[in-house]
Amino acid sequence: MTPSKISPPDQQERPLLELLEEMRAVVRYGLPVHADHAGPHLLALPAVRSRALDPGDRVSLARALEAALREEVDRLQHELAPAARLLLGSDPSTAGARLTVRRAAAAKASGYELHHFRKRIEPKIWSLLVGQLGRAGDVSAVVAPVLHPAHRPLVLPADVFAWEAVEHQQTLASLWGAVYLLRAELLRTAALVSMDAVEDELVAAAASALWRHALVLHATARYQAAYGQVLLHSAADAGPALGPTQIAASAGWTPELTPAQELLLIEVAAPEASLLDFMTVLACAQGGPRLIATWRWALTGRAPSGTGPDQEEP
Repeated sequence: MTPSKISPPDQQERPLLELLEEMRAVVRYGLPVHADHAGPHLLALPAVRSRALDPGDRVSLARALEAALREEVDRLQHELAPAARLLLGSDPSTAGARLTVRRAAAAKASGYELHHFRKRIEPKIWSLLVGQLGRAGDVSAVVAPVLHPAHRPLVLPADVFAWEAVEHQQTLASLWGAVYLLRAELLRTAALVSMDAVEDELVAAAASALWRHALVLHATARYQAAYGQVLLHSAADAGPALGPTQIAASAGWTPELTPAQELLLIEVAAPEASLLDFMTVLACAQGGPRLIATWRWALTGRAPSGTGPDQEEP
């Protein structure tokens, strides 16, 4: 009797198997991702290439892969999410640790015996991470306008259509500018949290990030009021229609707020006002103190003494 042969993976299964094997190598070494440990299939994912400063450079792609992994593992909604962060090394308690240390911490956090975790659960985590990166591929649609050095002053014709075009570009540039300023504050806050900074520094950073977030919401609402939910002049073949809300979301993760809280921030935000003005008005507004406490707690994991997201307002 001729022994049965095992059929090789078909063409649709092969890329997934290769991605899983490459993710296994990334997990083995943990974060940060080094170019030598990043496989070509992971580096070719849209979610990675869209984040790379130079898509033609392997080191730039490896850094983009690390950034994408950190973002997506933070977004992961699964019972294995804490274990995934510990195993990958994005959790501060296992950052920079050897695989054996990270694996033991992840197994303990997920409630599995170490050998069972390594054989059965760890492959599931590779699959979860690959899935997250795959679903994040549409981030490539959110690309800031390309700017070029100017060698002479901008001179506009006395024409109403030129003025309207410039007005649209002003509104769009203001939105992108607000997004990048928010991005900077989110990064600063994350750095301070990782450094276990003192409470005053975290309070100030969270307040600044909230102010910038309010200005992004304000700029988004301004664009929508003037031009609608989709960007003008978007290419028809560029994929899903890109709108101001997608641009706003590209700044990074922010604590989830209710529609009423977002509306309050839009009402309080004023581009010409200062951070102090903003926080003063917000603290005096109905629901403002709770919003501030909820935001600070979610962003930093800390709140001032005697306050918290569940405390009742006076």
